[in-house]
Formats: sequence, C-alpha cells, structure tokens
Amino acid sequence: MEPQSAFYSSPVLVLDFQSLYPSVMIAYNYCYSTFLGRISNWRGTSKMGFTEYNRQEGLLRLLKDHINIAPNGMMYTKAEMRKSLLAKMLTEILETRVMVKSGMKQDKDDRTLQQLLNHRQLALKLLANVTYGYTSASFSGRMPCSEIADSIVQTGRETLERSIAYIHSVERWGAEVVYGDTDSLFVHLKGKTREQAFAIGEEIAKEITNMNPRPIKLKFEKVYHPCVLLAKKRYVGYKYESRDQVQPDFDAKGIETVRRDGTPAEQKIEEKALKLLFETADLSQVKAYFQAQCTKIMRGNVSIQDFCFAREVKLGTYSDRGPPPPGALISTRRMLDDARAEPQYGERVPYVVISGGPGARLIDRCVAPEDLLHNPHCSLDAEYYISKNLIPPLERIFNLVGANVKQWYDEMPKVHRIRRVDVVGDGIGKKKTLEAYLKSASCAVCGVKVKKERSGNVCARCARNAPASMVRLQTRLNREEDKLRGMVKICQTCAGIPPVVADVACDSKDCPVFYSRVKQATRVATERSIVSSVLRELAERGVGQEALEW
Repeated sequence: MEPQSAFYSSPVLVLDFQSLYPSVMIAYNYCYSTFLGRISNWRGTSKMGFTEYNRQEGLLRLLKDHINIAPNGMMYTKAEMRKSLLAKMLTEILETRVMVKSGMKQDKDDRTLQQLLNHRQLALKLLANVTYGYTSASFSGRMPCSEIADSIVQTGRETLERSIAYIHSVERWGAEVVYGDTDSLFVHLKGKTREQAFAIGEEIAKEITNMNPRPIKLKFEKVYHPCVLLAKKRYVGYKYESRDQVQPDFDAKGIETVRRDGTPAEQKIEEKALKLLFETADLSQVKAYFQAQCTKIMRGNVSIQDFCFAREVKLGTYSDRGPPPPGALISTRRMLDDARAEPQYGERVPYVVISGGPGARLIDRCVAPEDLLHNPHCSLDAEYYISKNLIPPLERIFNLVGANVKQWYDEMPKVHRIRRVDVVGDGIGKKKTLEAYLKSASCAVCGVKVKKERSGNVCARCARNAPASMVRLQTRLNREEDKLRGMVKICQTCAGIPPVVADVACDSKDCPVFYSRVKQATRVATERSIVSSVLRELAERGVGQEALEW
C-alpha cells in the first residue's frame, strides 16, 4: 500500500507482524514436502520449480478435507496430515531465538554475554528470514521453487490486506491505515490523544493476532506523534514506545538524516528543522533557523568537516566516456604522487566543493579537504551547498505543509564574503596570485579604511601611535598562537607524542580537531606575515620613536 504522504500531527500507530514470512510458512504448512501442485494445470503441465510435478491419481480425493490452498492456486497438505520440514526447522529456530532473548533479560550486567547473546539471536533471525529467499533463489539456489515463494508472498499480502480491511471496519477505533509495507502497518488516529493511541494499538494487535492462525502475530511497536510520511520506506517522527515515556526519541528511516551519501551539515540542519516542526508546529521558527544557517554558510563561519561528501570509490568500474566521480578523481591524483594511496574497493573518499570561475565544471571544483585547508585563497561554494545540498531534501519534507524552502532562500539578503588580502612584501600567498600584488584598502592594525593617496598598509592614526600599534599586533598574534598551541597539545595527547615534538603527523578526516588545527595554523602563518610586514613598515618610517626614548 502506497503511503499517503503528509505531516501527521495526530498519533500514528506502527504495528509489525513478527517474522511474517517464516510464520506464514509454519501456519499454512508451505514446503517442498507438502506441495500438491496447482489446482488447474498451467498450459497442460504442473510445474514445481525447475521440474514437473506428477500427482498420484486419487490423492486429492483422499486429502480433500486436509488441503491448504494458497492465493496463487497452489495446494499444500495441512499440518495434521504431515508437518512440513521447513515448518519443523523454522519452529525450532524461532523457539531457540525466544530462549536466547529470554536469557538476555537475566544477566544484564555482563556486557560481553549480552553482546554474544544479541549476536546469536540476530543470526537466528537472519536464518529464519532467508528461508523464503532459499525457495525463490533461481540463479544461485540449490532448490529453486517459485511456486512456493509466490505462495508465501501472496499469503503475506493477503494477511496484510485482510488486516487493513478489518481495521477500517471497526468504527469505534476511528482509525485509517495510511501506509502498509510487507509486514508493517501505519495507522492514523485523527484527533486521538497519545494515551488513547496506546490503548487502541494494543487492542488492534490483539484482535488481528486472534484472526490469524498461529504463530502469525501482530505486534504493537510504537507511536509516532507527530510524524511525516514521505514515500515507501522513508518516514520520520517522534517515537514513543511506552505510556510512561515522557521525552520522545527522534526516529528516521530512509531520509537524509540517516543516509551517508550527503554531508553532516545536511543531516544536522534537516534534523533540527524537523525537531522545530514537531515541537512548535511553527513554520516561522523553521524559516528563521534555515535562514540563519544559510547566513553562516555564506559568511564562512562553519566547520569544513560538516561539508565533506564521502561517497564510495570503486576504481576500475568507471566508463572512459565521461569524467569519473569526484572521489575517484581525487584518489587518482593521490596515486600519481604515491602509488600506495590507492583506496580499498568501496572505500569512502571525502571531498569538498569550492568556488570557481564562471563556467567552471563541478568536477573541477571538487578537492580534498586538506587542499582547502592549506590554501587560504580557496573557499567553500556556499551557493552550491545551499541550493543543491540543503534545499532539495528540505523541500521534499516542507512542501507537504505548504512551505517553499527555495523562496525562503530567495528572500534572503545575499552575503558575499570578503577575504582579507595579505599585505605586500611577505606572506604565504606571495607571488602566487594577483592578490599578493594588491594593496589592502583597510588598515592592517585597526581595520579602518585607508585613504587612496596614502602609501603603506597602516592608517595615519596607527602610524602616529606606533608603539601601541606594535603591541596591538603582537597581542593579536600571541592570541592566535595560543589557540594553535592548545590544539596541538590536544593532538599530542591523543597520539601519545611528547611535547618536545612540535609537528603532529596526524591527518584523521574524522577528527574535528584536525580541521581546526590545520585551519588555525594557516591563520597563524597569515597573521605572522601581516605583523612582520607592518612592523618593518613602521620601523622604516621611524614614526613614534620618541615615544620609545627614555
């Protein structure tokens, strides 16, 4: 059943059939050993997987009161005549899993034992669930039988549809099924309270369980209040699992907050926007938050780590007809310098998108994070991240409540960041770009705009009071150096390096301190070039020397 995409402010129940396919195989005795063929032959033959099934004459007459007929027209012997091999196996597996889970409740203090038992019950669950896949594996399977697989799937679908019809038929619940997926039901209770939702959910689960043969069981999982349904297997909401729960849990499935092909900033902003929507139902607050984040991105007051894409790289699988993905291109560049830098197959390689000239291709603007950190003349492409990375996922959600996220961004005043140009004479950017040959329009000491006719990088006021200007510059440099020393100390402690070793050879892309340390080192180098150049300029002018004489 396709989901009814919307924002639901009333409670939504989530009910789940426990191990639906294994339970169907046990309840209806579906197996190779109980298969009786099709009611009416298809094209004059009765197929059973890759072979033909020949039923003994008079067999159906003997078993006429002991036959299960599947929705796809296949017949199986009931359990009272012959219990199927698959049913016996699955019953033992599911019972063993129940025993393991009950053992987990006894000794909760032993974390090692808890982990071991949890892995065992998950392995048993996987084994039970893949039994259906064993019957339908036509290419790699040993005993493929699509007739049995179709019987299981169609019986499960029939069970789900029968449950939906029953829920809609009971008027006292006032319930509407808004989404059904394989073994799950999402039931909207319009106008009900959370307390009423728990009572109705337990009642629905009990009655539908009684409708079906054992061991098919519908379990009441949780209540979403509120929630958003987007599409199949894509939903998010505030989850309550018991009546006593006061603080909800943020639960998301299939959306960008839990996907790994986006950026951390995308995940954080989307999650915060959804929480504001759930807690306040006020779109004006969501709009203000979104615009504030966009302003931060445009001003550059963000961490580079939050804007790193990290997608899988599979070298050797890409076509030569077009450019490879950014991660593959960055890996190829690294391998030219060091052949040992080849990534593992499927490894995630981080990269960022930087600003470029008009008409620059996206692939040419994707660089490794460390390249952006070490190059003060590069900056994140704010327009790309906002319009291509942030707005599309937010629009998919907030369009359901009538909001236009793109319009929110268009209404904003656009902030264009102006980088401070390194002063002429010294600096890490010397003779690398045109900026190195430009004279700054503002005073290097106080930031006041310098008159065009005045030479140098210091205004007249700061030049007259040279000692105070020197102290101010040195204090500013010392403050930046103290910040860098603090970050280096953190890295030294983490890596176990003695303080006498100044350089920390660590490039962990998952560590936020790494990005801050490299960025701060670049800032200190820039500040040193400015201070040394201005001090030299003040010394050459000889201004303020009388203030230094005793």
